[in-house]
This record gives sequence, structure tokens and C-alpha cells, in this order.
Amino acid sequence: MKTTLRNALFWISDWLKGSKVRRHFDSIRKIHQDHESEYSKRVRKEYVSEILKHCSHTVPYYRNLGINNISLEQFPVLDKNLIKENYSSFLSDIYLNKETFKATTSGSTGTPFTVLHNKDKKRRHTADVRYFWEAVGHAFGTRFYYLRIWTNQNRKSKIVQKRQNIVPVDVFKLDDKSIQAFLEDVGSTNSPKSILGYASVLDRIVKYTQQHPIDMSNANVVSIIAMSESLDIPTKNALIDIFDCPVVSRYANTECGMLAQQTSKFQDDFLANFASYHIEILELHTNTPVKEGKIGRIIVTDLFNRAMPLIRYDTGDLGRLDTSKNNGKTHFVFKKVEGRKMDTIYDTKGEPISSFTLTNNMWKYSELSQYQFIQVSKHEYIFKLNVPGKFSREQELVKEFTGYLGKDATIHIEYVDEIPLLSSGKRKKVLNKFTLQGEKEKKIID
Repeated sequence: MKTTLRNALFWISDWLKGSKVRRHFDSIRKIHQDHESEYSKRVRKEYVSEILKHCSHTVPYYRNLGINNISLEQFPVLDKNLIKENYSSFLSDIYLNKETFKATTSGSTGTPFTVLHNKDKKRRHTADVRYFWEAVGHAFGTRFYYLRIWTNQNRKSKIVQKRQNIVPVDVFKLDDKSIQAFLEDVGSTNSPKSILGYASVLDRIVKYTQQHPIDMSNANVVSIIAMSESLDIPTKNALIDIFDCPVVSRYANTECGMLAQQTSKFQDDFLANFASYHIEILELHTNTPVKEGKIGRIIVTDLFNRAMPLIRYDTGDLGRLDTSKNNGKTHFVFKKVEGRKMDTIYDTKGEPISSFTLTNNMWKYSELSQYQFIQVSKHEYIFKLNVPGKFSREQELVKEFTGYLGKDATIHIEYVDEIPLLSSGKRKKVLNKFTLQGEKEKKIID
């Protein structure tokens, strides 16, 4: 089935059902034309007002707060632990007997967390995904290779794979043989296709092509999107050279959906999805907005989940939000999305070090197959290295990273056969096993 036919059938099906996805898609596209246009400001204000009123009247947790002056600032900041402890009170009364859809994430610790989505939230998410795919030149219905851990819970049926033109690629055991087979399949035809996958998997593919050069210039890859983890700049540049297409990163989570993505227009920044979410950046240890240009906690209000509304939800991630002005139009963009708070590394003085400072400087050590950097205390760090043969640059590596972390940093080197996957299927390059609270150290339990 051709791409144009799949696209036409999708919109015809939606039209027969009342054009509900189309209305969402048109609104999303119009808001993203200019986040500060009169239309955008009016519509987003209406979205916020409607979801807050809905919560105050139909969601027990918020109703019991007795908020009279309904404004976003009056609502508390929440995290998933609080929601799990009071789960039933976050369910809207009017959706208890209506059809809902489970969105379940294992999280980095393996503890399941489920949010219920109503039908219209699901439609909005569909429209969001379509918009951000098209923002990198990928038309709906174009084949895409989906590189992730596939389980019985998320595996798509053959019918859905055919309808959505998805080629699932399981990366649980990604070895050289499977990478070679994947690249050969991608390059077997010159029909347009895209690639969506974990950043760590894309990193592994790049390393493979450096050791086993392969010509992908005629593969006609339209776009590559990295998800779940931060894509290193060297990996991004290498993928652009190999596939000659836009390479971007996506910021999303299971409980909310599409929060931001780099696009063909914003290749270095992440276009924040202010069409479907209200996003705040708050201080690390207080619920005070950060000063402009500072990194803080990413707090999200989902404007379309009526079944189980997430208001001022602490995603657990860190980021820096800014504005981009061009040709009289304004867009809210993430200059940085640092990932999980628990993965932020601190130097020996307690100052946060960007994970990109670490990962972007590891490319010179090309003899390493894998690595993982772990902070275990205020002054103590571990490098886990997977290297095929002898690694003769230990002193160079330790000296370089002591320069980033402090002269009093102690860096241990451990050699391993494999960097293990997390329960989520991700392979973290940077981990922090403690947090700083004032002058005290607090260990994080795995």
C-alpha cells in the first residue's frame, strides 16, 4: 500500500467519524506557527481554564483541596509517588464507567506507573505524533523502522504493522550480525523510510559502521528520530553523514505523550509542545519558577487528559526553556533536556555538570565498545568500560575527567563484558547513585 493511499485512508476514516483527529491536528499546526500569536494565547488559555475547572469539579483529589480562585498556581506540584499513593482520587468521576486506555511505564527503577487516557486524549496524541513526524519530512504512511525492546505488552499485531507501515526491530540483543541485517534491509530498496529508536541503539549502529563501513547513500532514509535518551552530538553528526537526512531527538513520556522534539527548522533546540501541554520550569528544590535561561525541573500540565488529569506533574526531568524569535514569530523551545534528575552528575563542589559534557567528550576514546559513568558519592566516581582488547589510555581518561569534576575527584576504572540494560530497555551512559541535599549526601537505592 502506497504512502499517499495510507494517508488518504486515514483521513477518510477520520472524516467518517466526525473529523475529530483532523480538528486536533489543525489546531496543533496553527498554534505551532507562532506560540505568541493572539490565536495561540487565546486557545491555550482556554485549554488551561477548561482542564482546571474539570479537575475542580470531577476529580476527588482536586475537589477536596477546595480551591476557590481557580488558577494554575493554586494547584500543587505532584509526582508519580503521590499519585500512586492516592490513585483512585485522581480518577475523574465522569470517566469511571467510560472507555479509557492504559498508558503504563516501568520507569527507570522498574516500578510500574499507569495513567488512564480518555478517547479524546488518545486522538490528541495521534495528532501530536503526526505533526512532529511531518516536522522532519516524514509523511504519514511512510515506512519506518522502530528500534526498541519489544514485549508481549507493546508488540503490535501484523495487521497494525501493515496498516501503519511499521517494521519492528527488537534491540534487546543487538549484536554485529543483527546490525548488519538491519542496515542491509534499510538499504535494500530506495523507497522512502524513517528510523525511530533509542539513542543508545543509534550510537551502537554508528560504532558498527565506523568499524564496518557501508554505503547507505541510496537508502532514501527521510529522517531519524532518537527517543528515550539524549543523542550525543558526535552520534548525530555521524548519522547525518551516513544517511544524509535530518537527525533529531524526541522528548516524550508514556504518561503524557509528545512533550517536545527537534525539527527540520529547530535542529538544535526542541520545539516545546505548547499546543497540548502547559510547561513550567521550577527550581530544583522549591516550586519557584527558575530565572530565565536557568535549568530546572520540567513540570507538565496535560491539557487533554480528562480521565486522569495530570496537573503540574513533575516529570522527573531537567531542562532549560527559552524563546526563539524569527520573522516576527515566537516559539518556546527547550535549549536543553537533561533527562532524569537522578542522572545529573555533580562535581566535587556540588555544582551540576551537564551530561553532555561527559558524553560528548567520550568519542575520542573510539576503542571502547561501551561505557558507563557513575557517581557514587560527592568525590567518588566509577567508569565502567567494555573494551575488546587492552585499553592503554586509562591515565588520559582519568586526567581529563578530573579536570571536569575537580582535582579532589577519585575516579575508579572497572572493566566489564557488557553494560546491562535497565528494566525499561534503555542503556544509560550516565548514572547518579546519590543526591545532594544541602551539605549532606544521600545514597540512592537501586
